Amino acid sequence: MQTFDETASSTKNRGMRKPRFKRVPPKTALTMAPTMYEVLELIYQFKALRSHHIAMHLPHRHARGLSHSLRLMYDHGLIDKRFCGLYERDTYFLREIGRDLLVGRDLPPRFLFLSGGLDINMSQEWAHSMMTIDLLSNLKAGADAAGDRLISAEEMYQNAIVADPFILPRKSEYTDRKSRKVVSYTVVPDAVVGIEYKDGRKAYFSVEAEHNKANSRFDDYDPTSKQSSTNKKLIAYRDVDWRQVYRNLGIGNMRVLVVAPTPAQIDNKFKTARHVVPESHLFLGQAVPVVQETDVPTLPTLYADPWLRVGLTPEHINASTLRA
Repeated sequence: MQTFDETASSTKNRGMRKPRFKRVPPKTALTMAPTMYEVLELIYQFKALRSHHIAMHLPHRHARGLSHSLRLMYDHGLIDKRFCGLYERDTYFLREIGRDLLVGRDLPPRFLFLSGGLDINMSQEWAHSMMTIDLLSNLKAGADAAGDRLISAEEMYQNAIVADPFILPRKSEYTDRKSRKVVSYTVVPDAVVGIEYKDGRKAYFSVEAEHNKANSRFDDYDPTSKQSSTNKKLIAYRDVDWRQVYRNLGIGNMRVLVVAPTPAQIDNKFKTARHVVPESHLFLGQAVPVVQETDVPTLPTLYADPWLRVGLTPEHINASTLRA
């Protein structure tokens, strides 16, 4: 009886199943097509993107072809992914090899641009980070469909006149214990973004992603506390020296987009906000689900949907009712 380790093969055992390490074909060199660079540049813009968001931004790509490209680039180490076991929508981000391939190319400006004071820790705050990324991705898709243009944080940074324009100064001050200098309290948004409308007007926004945080805490009114809550964030933004922010960034307006995982949460947060500001044009609220307990679809309609305001009627950021 013939076995797998026989040197002389015969026609009888050629169809027998081989060991796994002999079944796997050797990895061949990857030929980079323009469509693959298109995917890499898209992930580069947002730092990370889920597979169906990539498909949303590349409607000309067939689903099967796009899936094949992602698999090839993943197998060759250009991109990595975080698995979402219950669903088929994994999150992709660039590895060093993928970043090296983009060197020297005319790259698009980044929406999640971690300079100028912005910071986001995806390893420790994955759900919070993905809320921010999903919002920016959905807004870009909605703006593109409407014929408007989303202005990236990197583009805003290039026009700034200070090194850290996204660290927003507040009107209140304190004496630093080490330097003994009088400095301003500050607030750092999760992201910043702008919109250039078809008529040439521009509107700018800070982004605050509130993921399952309490509405209020005992130290909301203590500016030295490191605790975070809706009340504290609203108080901080209310006290921002907006004239200085506009001067630092070279812009003429900025409002705050506050997002939470569910409509009930954002509604409760804005009801709580009325204790801080009875009425406000500054804050705009919307629900952006978290990819954790449910499979979250793409939501480009966020761009045209009404956004909740504090004590006022809802407003649209697509310029149909927005006063930029």
